[in-house]
Amino acid sequence: MGDLDPVAALERRQEVILQRLRGLETVLQGLKDTYKTSAMPPNSSGSKSVKRSTGKPVDLGDGVLDLVISADPDQVPYSIFVMFQLLQEKFRVRGSTHVHSSVTSKCATNLFPSGDGRSDYQIILTLIWKKVPNGPELMVNPSKQSAIQGEVNIVRYIRRLLDSTAEAEDPATMATCDEVLDLVQLRIIDGNNKERDSALRTLNSRLGRTSWLVGDSVSSADIAAWSGINQCKLSADLPGNVKKWFKACDNNIMFQAARRVLL
Repeated sequence: MGDLDPVAALERRQEVILQRLRGLETVLQGLKDTYKTSAMPPNSSGSKSVKRSTGKPVDLGDGVLDLVISADPDQVPYSIFVMFQLLQEKFRVRGSTHVHSSVTSKCATNLFPSGDGRSDYQIILTLIWKKVPNGPELMVNPSKQSAIQGEVNIVRYIRRLLDSTAEAEDPATMATCDEVLDLVQLRIIDGNNKERDSALRTLNSRLGRTSWLVGDSVSSADIAAWSGINQCKLSADLPGNVKKWFKACDNNIMFQAARRVLL
């Protein structure tokens, strides 16, 4: 992909930021309207950035939450499989995969464990391989919600399901996490070669100070960055600190389900 001129690059960045804001508005409003969340979070200490997620999950009530994700099989959002594994630790979750008629190539469809009837689960995640021009799309209870666009916005939504109080308990850590998520979306997943190189240098500098991108354990930032690097096929030529971190992700049990999709 060729480098953009400064004006075009700025316009693209503004559009992605607006897209993120629209996605976050949908995330927050949907959760506020549909589920009960704690107004006064309990006292706690330490980072709340999805560390095998120790926070308080959203109360889903008695219904079933449908998450329908459309994604291009040529640009696999590997983070979804990591987040699915985390969801399984907090909820009864079933996943399934389907192929839309817009996809003509052969796609893997046995990516999730087989499950029982719908009523046995709290969350039903359906992944549809489909040609989507603007990146992955998430529909939450399709008859009620509008689409959440972009891989990192989907990660944010699921992060909120896993820990409904993180933003209130540790806003500084969550803000840092969101900065890294923005970098992943804007400069790795949606970036050109120059922007990707710059992003990897930024990550390399950060990883010179800590083992993980945010805090002392795996966070949604690590999950999205690992996914973006795999999706853009950048793993063969990574800076030293990023290469060490990337190997640590590969060896972490949290990433094993996603690695099976890669192989």
